[in-house]
Amino acid sequence: MILGFFTDILHGSGIDSPYSFSKSQLWLWTMVIIPAFILHWGFGKDAYPSINSTSLILLGISAATTVAASGVAKSQNDLATTGTKLKAMLSTNGFWTDILTDDIGNLSLVRLQQFLFTLIYITVYLSVFFKDNSMQYPDFTNGGKDYSAFVLMGISTGTYVLGKSLNK
Repeated sequence: MILGFFTDILHGSGIDSPYSFSKSQLWLWTMVIIPAFILHWGFGKDAYPSINSTSLILLGISAATTVAASGVAKSQNDLATTGTKLKAMLSTNGFWTDILTDDIGNLSLVRLQQFLFTLIYITVYLSVFFKDNSMQYPDFTNGGKDYSAFVLMGISTGTYVLGKSLNK
C-alpha cells in the first residue's frame, strides 16, 4: 500500500497531480485480493492457485471504473479552455481531499458513497475470508443465484462515472 503513496501510481497524471479516486479504489482492491489469493493457495486444499468469480468481478468493476474515469478525465482535459482548470490539471491537496472531492473541488456525495460501499465490501470480504481461519474466498452471489451485490456496486460505479462526466 505504501508504494501507492510514494510513487505516481495513485495520481491522475504525475506525482504532483491530485490522487485519483478510481485508481485508489483499484489499488485498494488489488491490495486485498492478491494477499487473499496467496493465502488461499498457501493454506487451502487446492494444489494449484485459484480465484473465485467474486474476486474477479470485484477487480473487474474496479478496473472498468478506472478505465472509464480516465477516459472521462482525458476528454474533459482535451476540451478544457485555458480559463477552466479541472482538478486533474492542478496539484494535490492531500489524499483524502483529492479522492472525496469532484473535479471542480466540491465535496462529492457520489465519491463518498462509492468509498463507503468499497469499505463495507472490503470489510465483508475480509471477514468471510478469515472467518474461523478458513482462508476461503467469499461468494457474494449466493451460489451463483443472486448478483444484487454486484448490481449495487455497478450502480454506485455508474453514478460516479456519470457524475465525473458531468463536472465542467
